Amino acid sequence: MKLIPAIDLKNNKVVTAMQGKKRNYSEISKKLSPSSDPLAFIQYLLSIHHFNTIYLADLDSIVNFKSECSLIDKILAKFPNINFIIDNGVRKYSQLNRYKNTNYIQVVATETYEDYIDLVNERYSNLILSLDFKNKKLIKKNNNYKYLTPKKVISMNLDNIGMKNGINKENANYAKELFPNAEIIISGGIGCTSDIIEAKKNGFNEVVLLTAILEKKILYSNL
Repeated sequence: MKLIPAIDLKNNKVVTAMQGKKRNYSEISKKLSPSSDPLAFIQYLLSIHHFNTIYLADLDSIVNFKSECSLIDKILAKFPNINFIIDNGVRKYSQLNRYKNTNYIQVVATETYEDYIDLVNERYSNLILSLDFKNKKLIKKNNNYKYLTPKKVISMNLDNIGMKNGINKENANYAKELFPNAEIIISGGIGCTSDIIEAKKNGFNEVVLLTAILEKKILYSNL
């Protein structure tokens, strides 16, 4: 079972929020982490467990896209042996893969991305598709995401972010129906080891989470 810590970045700090409310993010609590500095925070995560993949969300760029981020470049350079999954709110094909290092894979998220036809025409496959769900609906700019053939798809349950109320199997199964050949990654709602075991029992082998890691609710030997 693969566990992927999720880090939300805003104003060059690690932040947290409930239910994916982008405008209500606040600096991560001292109860959860000794530092909100992203580089120090990643070091802290790695002291908890030897994670080899980390999810980064650049919230500033998701709201108003920016083609460069010196902070993310620093993170990629500082941790060359970590594979990063990066959502920076790309809208179109020309905005993909703008970072200097190569130890990351680009997220294309239905909430923000529009330019799927160019992805198909260019046969571009070095991406992870994020299906963004909120209020029991898939948030999308158009339906052309269905033309993609991604190897991995994130079932991103925005209502469950920080809520620790369990996985959303309905959304994950819907993602699997849309992309039967893809590995489905569950994000949102994981509060303890039993939620991860539940995901595994339902055929899902990768999860994105954070609070349960920081609250020391995960028994890694059981996974």
